Amino acid sequence: LILEKMEKEMGQNNVKAYRLGKINKETEYVLKHFDIAAPELLEEVKEGQKVMMVDHNEFNQSVNGIENAEILKVVDHHKIANFVTKSPLFYVAMPVGCTATILANLCEINKIEIEAGLMLSAIISDTLLLKSPTCTQKDKEIAKKLAKIAEIDINLYGLDMLKAGTDLDDFSAEELIDLDAKSLDKNGVKFVIAQ
Repeated sequence: LILEKMEKEMGQNNVKAYRLGKINKETEYVLKHFDIAAPELLEEVKEGQKVMMVDHNEFNQSVNGIENAEILKVVDHHKIANFVTKSPLFYVAMPVGCTATILANLCEINKIEIEAGLMLSAIISDTLLLKSPTCTQKDKEIAKKLAKIAEIDINLYGLDMLKAGTDLDDFSAEELIDLDAKSLDKNGVKFVIAQ
């Protein structure tokens, strides 16, 4: 949603945000809090379809058909792996705790109105309320700015948001195991890691 708004502010009106999986309870909480409709689910892209990837770059963690899409842009904070494109692209990767930190930085550089509440929520989620070992000083600085813009108390809102994500009552055992699973491929061996 954030990249869609950025692109539209820069004149790219035919951009649409999609989600790649189910919406978890933490995300439901955020969308409800900010009264934002959930993005449409994207399950497959057609050959040559133009796409932008946010918060991932590995094809096996993306939508079906991604390897045949025309990738225009990637904004990510993960390691770059198994990534090949047919043509040049805009690629931004930074060693920070959350991709929203990078997006907020891009908004500042391009003087685009910041979606402060959504970005702050993403940073809180990815950095476990700025306590994760992956959290950087840049994440903390951006989160502080975003909280001020959104007029949100980071700790109060963040705890409520994270608590919403821990409500596991509606999940089967299989769904619990698969909640934060990532499919990986190492030397031809495919496996899943979940926490």
